Amino acid sequence: MKRSASGRKGRPTRLVIVDGYNVIARRAGRSLAQIEDLEEARREIEDLLSQYRAMYGEDVIVVYDAHRRPGLGHEEERAGVRVVFTEAGETADARIERLVYELRDDYREITVATSDAAEQQVALGGGALRISANELLVRLEKMRDDIDREAKRQEAGDRHTLRDALSGELASQLERWRRR
Repeated sequence: MKRSASGRKGRPTRLVIVDGYNVIARRAGRSLAQIEDLEEARREIEDLLSQYRAMYGEDVIVVYDAHRRPGLGHEEERAGVRVVFTEAGETADARIERLVYELRDDYREITVATSDAAEQQVALGGGALRISANELLVRLEKMRDDIDREAKRQEAGDRHTLRDALSGELASQLERWRRR
């Protein structure tokens, strides 16, 4: 089910860089100022991106503007997703642009997920692909549907057993021995 995006030495060759607050606002269908619990919204999108990373084998970086969160900019890893809070005065767009240029030799393909038109142009200029926040949300929804479908398939008993792998004659012989 997992689609490998691995390159040399098992390292992913594809990277998705996400404009975090842009995607959160699109997902909520309203402005960030209208979102009651921004911390919870960040956690939810990071959880989805972690699942995306695990399912498709792509590295993921999510970038947030520092002015939306008190304190100094920093980076951390959460469930395999690199989370970046920009420095004071640095926009997510500027950091994303820098990341595209810094990492373009490390990955065969870099995709930037944002609905910011200016950022999309910068991403394309840096050699990255671009998708809108809505397109990323569609990918995440498809991923969740795939996970749900696989879970239901397994719950329904659609599991492969040794009997499935045996020829009819051999399975019959083993069944006769079992019944003795």
